[in-house]
Amino acid sequence: MTGLLVDVGRRLAERWLSVLVLPGLLLVAVVATGLLLDPADALSVRELARAATAAARRIQADGGATLLLTAAVALLAAGAAGLAAQGLGRAVRAVWLGDWPRWAGPARRRLVARRARRWQEGQSAVEAAVRAGRDPAPAAARRNAVALAPPVRPTWTGDRLAGADVRIHAEYRLDLASCWPRLWLVLPEDVREELRAASGAFEAAGVLAGWAVLYGLAALVWWPSAVAFLVVYATALYRGRGAAADLADLVEAVVDVHGTALCEALGLGPATVLTPELGAAVTARCRKGA
Repeated sequence: MTGLLVDVGRRLAERWLSVLVLPGLLLVAVVATGLLLDPADALSVRELARAATAAARRIQADGGATLLLTAAVALLAAGAAGLAAQGLGRAVRAVWLGDWPRWAGPARRRLVARRARRWQEGQSAVEAAVRAGRDPAPAAARRNAVALAPPVRPTWTGDRLAGADVRIHAEYRLDLASCWPRLWLVLPEDVREELRAASGAFEAAGVLAGWAVLYGLAALVWWPSAVAFLVVYATALYRGRGAAADLADLVEAVVDVHGTALCEALGLGPATVLTPELGAAVTARCRKGA
């Protein structure tokens, strides 16, 4: 047991160091640079070296206790920045998914209506191409670039994940929200790991966006940090959209491949294909009349 506790403590310390402290120390260095330099000298390496040398000499002159205190404050600030980035990451993911507060309701409704109008225009173009005997693929690609199902969220990422639920219900009459906990129980462990990895990638993109927000705030004391904000946030947004698409595809694939296993687990008989009738029966069983 002692060895297990030591191993767990070591792993937690490694995670704390790699996830929170090391990225936080870089942010602390950026803020410290801004505090040491005048805005006019923000990009001057010579002035930074001079100011940093002077600050180091002052700390050394105050003795070892001041040096240890400075190091402790830097580590604590780095850890606090890491925790802040994770909290901001959750907020950014909510924005990406369209889970906006009530006061943003008017803007949310306008964006949903705009996206729905663009999607319907694309759908009309697909139908017109089919009637004219033309290849509908180009029009379908333009429609799918908006969303794979009629938009219900104000953002592309939100509709990409919500669209999986809509498409599954349209194909199988299966309510994913009600059936997912039961489906999870019958999935093989390797499939669960794939889902955890896809979900973790989306969460990591959100945390990266949280770091971007912190770099944007650091621009208040060192303006070149605004460039870091733009680069880091663009990277986070790109990764988040890709991770959301991968997660949505994986959820649909799980239902396609393992939906019949859920039917058998619920005692609805052996099935080789998940049909709309079976999907409706599974949904009724999972909802329990709700």
